[in-house]
Parts: sequence; structure tokens; C-alpha cells
Amino acid sequence: MPYSSEVYTAANLVLEERRRNAEHEANLIKADAYAKIPEVEEIDQNLARGFSSLSMLVMNGTASFDSALVKMQDECKNMQAKKAKLLVENGFSADCLEPHYTCKDCCDTGRVGGVLCSCYKELCRQKALEELDRSSGSANCSFENFRTDFYPDNGVADGTNPRRKMSNIFEFCKLYADGFSENSESLVLIGKTGLGKTHLSLSIAREAVKKGFGVVYTPAQRLVSSLELEHFSGSGSSTMKKKYSSCDLLIIDDLGAEFPTQFTTAAIGNLINERLFEKRPTIISTNLMGNELTARYTERTASRILGEYRKLYFLGEDIRFLKNY
Repeated sequence: MPYSSEVYTAANLVLEERRRNAEHEANLIKADAYAKIPEVEEIDQNLARGFSSLSMLVMNGTASFDSALVKMQDECKNMQAKKAKLLVENGFSADCLEPHYTCKDCCDTGRVGGVLCSCYKELCRQKALEELDRSSGSANCSFENFRTDFYPDNGVADGTNPRRKMSNIFEFCKLYADGFSENSESLVLIGKTGLGKTHLSLSIAREAVKKGFGVVYTPAQRLVSSLELEHFSGSGSSTMKKKYSSCDLLIIDDLGAEFPTQFTTAAIGNLINERLFEKRPTIISTNLMGNELTARYTERTASRILGEYRKLYFLGEDIRFLKNY
């Protein structure tokens, strides 16, 4: 699945505005040039008639088609050269009457010969990143600013070194993002609050978006609230459910923080099962350990997460607390 419909709508609006502004500016300059150089307007009128005649020749064809076509083409070129000369002599640029589009390849239409223009793809990437930042409430989560020096460099009770452990997780996440595809495995990031689970999941999301994948980030509470509202609205709509189930990468942040009800437990379980069945990668972050997941979401759902997702256990102290010192 590509980017969301909201991303394409936002990108199309930008292109439309660029195109409208360029054409409006050209019309203002044209009006000014016509007022100061009436002969330029007359030439444009003659050119319009000439191009119309050229089109008729091409459509109808005659015995003398080739010679007439060449003659008319030469006349049009001469008129264009004369117009450019008049414009320059009166302080205008030779091409001032033409819209100056942001993208010269597609003229701000987003397509070149029926193929998406590179400017449109880049615009979609920008809008998708903006949407990710809005949905996450954080615009500064990236691999570049993730710091492992906040994690203690000494062993915990079982001898594990948190900094070394987190450095390994960090490197794994970078490799995962670098090779992300629709067939990538699902991840579950497990650990206490403030250990960087959201930061790394959003870093992966950012790289996936740059590659052109459709990514949906949502806190667990927002996910179940939107599904609940849609389910009980009576509208019969399944827009949100489809959004979560069909995106290339779904990130569910802070699973377990949502208010538990029979509906939310079933909705989360069904969504996880559906994405596993469709082989769509999901990244879940949670503070819940194995037995807590089972108690909260049923043994079947917990088994799917712990058995079929790659488990990444985060260690250390609350980074957000340490950053204040």
C-alpha cells in the first residue's frame, strides 16, 4: 500500500497552488506587457491563429501538406522571435509571458508522460513525514539523535550490560530500517517507560516513509478509541480499521496503556491476527512482560506477539529523566 489518501490530497493541493500561483503571476505580467507593447498582444493573437491552422493541417492533410506545414512553422517561429525581441527591448525577459512553474519537468502537474514526477514523489515523502510527526507528536526522533551513552555501562543483576545491550538493539533497528520491505518481520519492543522504545520505532518509521512505504503510527489508546467510535457509530464505515490493517507498517505505541474493555481486547487481537495472516509488518512497544500480556489480551494474542514477533528487551533507566540533568 502507498501513502495514505491524506498525504496524496495534501501533495495535490500544494501542486495545485504552485500551478495557480505561477499562472496568475504570468497573467499579471502578460497584462502589463500588453498594455505597454500592444504589438505583442497582436503577435500572440496571430500565433494563436497560426497554431490553430497548423492543427487543422495535421488533422486533415492535403496534397501540399508538407510545404504548407513548413511555411506555417517558419511564420510562427518568426513571430515568436519578433515578440521576444520586443519584450527584451522594453525591459521584459523573453519568456516572461510563460508561467514559471516550480518544476519544469511536469509544470507542477505531478506527472510526466503519465508517470509520476520525481517532484511529486518528494512532495509526498515530505507530507508523509509531516503526518508522522503530527500523529506522534514528535518531530525529532531519528537514528541520528539516539544516544546510547544514557544507558549504564555496568552489569545488572544477571550480568547484562545495558549500554552494550542497547547498542546492539540500536544497530539492529538501523539494519531493519535500511532493509525494510513489505515482507519484513514484526517487532515487539519491551521494557519500562522512558527507555527509547518510541524513539527507535519512530526512527524506523521515518526511514520507511522515505523509502515510499505507507506507515501508520498510533498510540494504543488512540487506536482502540478510533476503532470503537467507528464500530459503534452505526455508519457501517470501516475506514479506520482498513487504515490500520492495510498499511505497509503499523506502529502501535504503548500497548497496554489503553483502557481495557471486551471490545478493545478483541479489536487489538483481531488486528494483530489479521496483519500476521496478511504478512504485514507491525511494531509494538509495551511495558508489559509475557505473563502480563497474557493476562491482558488472552493467551492466544500474547502467544502471537511473543511467538511470531522478534522480541527486543530494553534495559536501563528512564532516559527522559536523565536528560533533565
